[in-house]
Amino acid sequence: MPLGNSCPRPQYTVRTLSYDPLIQHIENFITPEESQYLLKIADSQPRFRRSRTISTDGRFVTAEERTSSTAYLPSDDPVVQCIRSRASEFQGYVSLHMMEDLQVTRYLEGQQYTNHYDWAANPATRNQTTNRETTFFAVLDVDCASCGTRFPKISVNWAFEDERWCDLVDCAAQEELTVRAIAGSAVFWRNLHSDGTGDARTLHAGLPAVGGKKIGLNIWTRREV
Repeated sequence: MPLGNSCPRPQYTVRTLSYDPLIQHIENFITPEESQYLLKIADSQPRFRRSRTISTDGRFVTAEERTSSTAYLPSDDPVVQCIRSRASEFQGYVSLHMMEDLQVTRYLEGQQYTNHYDWAANPATRNQTTNRETTFFAVLDVDCASCGTRFPKISVNWAFEDERWCDLVDCAAQEELTVRAIAGSAVFWRNLHSDGTGDARTLHAGLPAVGGKKIGLNIWTRREV
């Protein structure tokens, strides 16, 4: 927790899952104390609402493809500010003004978010001049089985890789990359090409929560396009 103007600096470990597109696993990105605190404020007031997607005409709608619940965290909270600063530093001190409000996403038994992109194919239709350049998905709490984040267009034959990877990814999934849901850890990826267009290889899904729940934290950073 912040002490005065000081933010905790967890000793996280970064491992690169893919160089192109860039996908990285960050072990211990969120501390246990931060996770407990964020879960507490997300549950307050209450903040959780049914998750929505954006339709082709720019409207926010509920959809069967996304059955989780979401809660937006107050940007003036000191713990939230510390985590935003950490995510900014990780990306080379990107401007905090380009980061969206942090979003907690809760998956209960059977809930999921099927294959989707975080970037918009045509931001102009939403009256936007920016698009989501990067994503962090950090896990705050998890007790479900096989409920990680799947990238179906990223193929890795883990039989030829170090077996230690199997602690972080599903090594049985030979035709796709599936990152395990591990409390405190995050997966980070770049959504856009250098020219600002969306990278189709970043298609991903939040797999169904089987036998429990998964609660994660979305951190999105935008760029002008």
